[in-house]
Amino acid sequence: MRGFRTLGLVLAVLTFFSRLDAQDLPDAAEKKVFENACSACHGADIVIGIAGTRDFWQKSVDTMRARGALGTDDEFRQIVNYLARYFGVPVNVNQADSSDLTRELEITADEADAIVRYRVEKGKLKDWSDLAKVPGVGIKKLEPLKSRIRF
Repeated sequence: MRGFRTLGLVLAVLTFFSRLDAQDLPDAAEKKVFENACSACHGADIVIGIAGTRDFWQKSVDTMRARGALGTDDEFRQIVNYLARYFGVPVNVNQADSSDLTRELEITADEADAIVRYRVEKGKLKDWSDLAKVPGVGIKKLEPLKSRIRF
C-alpha cells in the first residue's frame, strides 16, 4: 500500500512538471535540444531557480542519461553548455577577475578587461545600468545572463 502512495506522489510531481511550459527558459540554439531530450520525463522548467557549476550540470545530465534520456554525445554536450551558461553560478562583477568574467559570462577578454578597468577607475558597479555604461561591453549579449550577474 505504501508503495502505491509513493508511486502516486512521484506521478503527481512528474505530471505537474510536465505541464509547465518553457517560455521562461532563455532562447538559444541549445534550448530545443534541451527540451527534446528532457521533456520525456519532466518539464523543461525544472531547472529554473537552480544554479550550478558546469560540473554540477554535467553530473545531472550524466544521471539523466543513465536513467534512459535519449540523445547523442553532441546533444548532451549542448545541453550541459546551455545549462552551465544560463543556469550557472552567480558572478559578482565587482569581485571577479578578468579571466573569471571571460569564462563565466562567455565574454571576450577585452570586454572583461573593460569591466575591471571601469570599476577600478569609477568604483564598484551598483546595478545593471552601471554595467551598461561600461564602454566596450556588449550589454545585449549579457542580457540573457542578467539573473546570474551580481553587483
